[in-house]
Amino acid sequence: MNRQQKEVFVSQLKNDFDLSGSQFLIDYRGMTVEQMQALREQLRAKGGVVKVGKVRLMKRAIDGMDKAEVLMPYLKDQLALVFSEKEAPVVAKVLYDFAKENEQLKLVAGCMDSELLTNENIVEIAKLPSKDALYGQLCGLLNAPTSRLVYLLNMPVIQLLCVIKKIGEQKEQ
Repeated sequence: MNRQQKEVFVSQLKNDFDLSGSQFLIDYRGMTVEQMQALREQLRAKGGVVKVGKVRLMKRAIDGMDKAEVLMPYLKDQLALVFSEKEAPVVAKVLYDFAKENEQLKLVAGCMDSELLTNENIVEIAKLPSKDALYGQLCGLLNAPTSRLVYLLNMPVIQLLCVIKKIGEQKEQ
């Protein structure tokens, strides 16, 4: 890479940091090209982007950015940055699931809304239910009191019908 290409890469990284809501650092040492391509495809489908470059250039991109300054101590060795364009939990789940299947991939750290995410935090976020599942649970909770009320209001009618049925059965015998 010549100097101009490095400057373009750093400016692209800064732009990616500005546009993304969350970022994750992953250690991809030992992964094959096929594994990396599979990871890229899975992330792309969920709104994530992988950027691989020299750590020195990543440090230049992060330097002075309040949003991602917390990642600076973790920028060591051979790392890749994963940017989440949409929902961070979905991207974290893809990374977590891929790391379970491929031992070479290691979750190093992350940053969401200028807050540092450790490896354990990323795993916790990945284990959360999806947004749609949470909406379903919320609807169920909101609907439960109404359903119980309707059931309780119908209970005397149901009991009356059961008594009438029993009386009818006894008269038939």
